[in-house]
Amino acid sequence: MILYAVLSMRHWLLGTMIALAVLGAATVTSYVVLDHFYGEKYVITLTQTVVIENSGQQVTIDNVRYEVENWEPVETWTGTADYYLIHYTTVDVETPPAGEGVGGTRSTSVPKEAYERAQATEEPVTVFNTTTTETKPIDALPIAASIGIGMGIVVLAVWAGYRQMWGDATSTLLEHGLHDMTVRDVEIVGHIMELKEFTIPELMKLTKTSKVTVWRTVQKLVERGLVQSTDQTKLAANGLGGRGKPSHIYKYTGEKGESKT
Repeated sequence: MILYAVLSMRHWLLGTMIALAVLGAATVTSYVVLDHFYGEKYVITLTQTVVIENSGQQVTIDNVRYEVENWEPVETWTGTADYYLIHYTTVDVETPPAGEGVGGTRSTSVPKEAYERAQATEEPVTVFNTTTTETKPIDALPIAASIGIGMGIVVLAVWAGYRQMWGDATSTLLEHGLHDMTVRDVEIVGHIMELKEFTIPELMKLTKTSKVTVWRTVQKLVERGLVQSTDQTKLAANGLGGRGKPSHIYKYTGEKGESKT
């Protein structure tokens, strides 16, 4: 049990670190790509035509007439009231502009000088309100973060599958009295159970372990009847045996042995 606890802690710590690294890398990469192709800002400029009429009692905005309810001075950053904020309601209630219902108060600002001139002369005065907005087609950061989290979850799920494999390996060793096996031995056995058929060089490559360590672990399994040597060999030309004579193929027989007990 202590062996399994140590392996489990080590496994989850390493898996979490890898998942976080993948999450960060995927997030940064996704953000750079998305921001490069879709993150360029563009400017939207809207111009509103306002005609102040009837001594400032009515305004026509983009060809729709409104009744002025009241107005109030608006101070600018200079501290002077250069604009009036006009509050108005719809007059042409039969044909309100798109997106606006009948009734309700809306507001717009006009230069103070223009509004006072319309009041004094009783003549229509036209002003133009221009609004400039910078925007992006998409906000890359939330999308990139979602991609990164998704990749991290996938990696953690795959890693959890390996944890199950190491747990099965530990249980098999304990059931067959191999209580002196190390964490490295459990890792080797986990790969053996997954491969079913293997060679010593294959396990060396998968576990990054010396030939002596792998061979000793395999021999313990052979003695317990969990692994048997076959008459088959695998040539070094496969890239796993290195130079020299072909490697013997071993076969995991744990399931057969366990089914008999």
